[in-house]
Amino acid sequence: MKRNKDLQFCIEQLCSLLNRSGLGPEQKRVLETALVELKRLRRNANPTKQQVYLAVRRVADALLKSFTN
Repeated sequence: MKRNKDLQFCIEQLCSLLNRSGLGPEQKRVLETALVELKRLRRNANPTKQQVYLAVRRVADALLKSFTN
């Protein structure tokens, strides 16, 4: 996938959240997992819509579970 500004923005926001203090170990693990998922999507040269939707779903689900508990 070419360098998409929105995807890059999401990655930067997750990195800044990860660098904040006050996060629990479970929250840090979830943020790292979400970051890996987005970077994997960025490395894919021509992702299908299904791959993009699946990546977004995984990231959103992980973040919602982590930060709503």
